[in-house]
Amino acid sequence: MNNLLLNKISISIIVIGSVIFLITASYLSYGLYSANRLDKLNASQEINIIDGYSSDIYASLLHPKDWAFPIWGEKDHISSTFNPNKKLGDSSKTSNLKSLDLVGPATQIVIPSIRVDSEVQQLNITIENGVSKYETPKNMVGRVSTNIERMNSISGWYFGHFDSPIQREGNVFQNLPEVATHIKNGDPVFIYIRSLENEYIYQAISSKVIHESEVELYDAGIDHVILVTCANKPLYNYRQLVKAKLISIN
Repeated sequence: MNNLLLNKISISIIVIGSVIFLITASYLSYGLYSANRLDKLNASQEINIIDGYSSDIYASLLHPKDWAFPIWGEKDHISSTFNPNKKLGDSSKTSNLKSLDLVGPATQIVIPSIRVDSEVQQLNITIENGVSKYETPKNMVGRVSTNIERMNSISGWYFGHFDSPIQREGNVFQNLPEVATHIKNGDPVFIYIRSLENEYIYQAISSKVIHESEVELYDAGIDHVILVTCANKPLYNYRQLVKAKLISIN
């Protein structure tokens, strides 16, 4: 009887161990497979597909991908308050910018092309086990300033979860990887960051992925913002950084 019981226990331990091993192996294998695909998140806006598209008076122009079937062409999603007839690069409000021109704090971020519409929270520094770190945004986008002169401003870094299955802090930036595809295709990605006073319109110009150990916050300048989310599911040990340039202020 005792031998039978011991055999059952041994078999149970072997089965449980095998299941744990298979789950762990699958988890790591998927992580490695995902890591090999991270290069797809790298993109840069080097040239315009046609003169004017994704830069000047873009709203009235048709993307080359729609030339064969123009009836299916769609105008890019833009803010109802934005004037498409005004050349973006010539906006007097975005030239010779000063810190006071970016009146904050940011309260909302909207990216229509990837279906983002979120409240913005200013992230504070917390101390955990004697180590200083920024708090994580919960079900919203969090902003971190990288310049002491622009703490209560618009410029800076904007963080959002790609996925948060354990801590359940939302997935506001789950579609951020699509930005790289849009940039490669020449499709403009407009980012609307709003404060109580103004609406600031940015255009994504690059996307890159780096290991989490290589992330260093830097001052991207008064006319740029950086959007950040995790990459390489399920390990989440990489970060996608999308850089965007200010093109208009409403």
